[in-house]
Amino acid sequence: MRRRPDARACALAVGLWTAACGGEIERAILDERPRADDYAAHIQPMLERLGCSEGSFCHSAPRGDFKLVVSPDATALHENYLGVKALVDPERPTESRLLRALAASSLLPGGTHVVACFRREDACGFRMLQAWIAWQAEGDPRPGELGCTVEAPPSDACDTPGGDDVCCPRGVVDVSP
Repeated sequence: MRRRPDARACALAVGLWTAACGGEIERAILDERPRADDYAAHIQPMLERLGCSEGSFCHSAPRGDFKLVVSPDATALHENYLGVKALVDPERPTESRLLRALAASSLLPGGTHVVACFRREDACGFRMLQAWIAWQAEGDPRPGELGCTVEAPPSDACDTPGGDDVCCPRGVVDVSP
């Protein structure tokens, strides 16, 4: 498995390269994948609307290796981003733990999350997460460019068919094709 270098290693490499070449770098911009600005604008609000941080059972307190602060200040937003980012694989987006956890077992077998939030692969939220994780360069679709929105599901959403962006106990979400 290929590992991506962390930011400190990249900064050290840039610094050593600059010193060795005798040149100066005014500013180095390293690609941040997935993008923190798209997380703040689209992914954090979507996770809040889906109820990922509601009550003591969800991620208002650390569950597993993830906590989601609702309406975060800048520091908490960055911590939320890092927590979600740790669950993704930008090199193999569809293999990301985040997608596997949130999709119905019928979509991605092996889901381990107590609830699943996406009943279908074409659910807006699922596609937004895929776009966020897979983004590599300008021209690639970003979450806000998909032409859809994720709304808070009604309280009876798990009891009724339809509605693709809803967090329900796994047995309720698994629908036959």
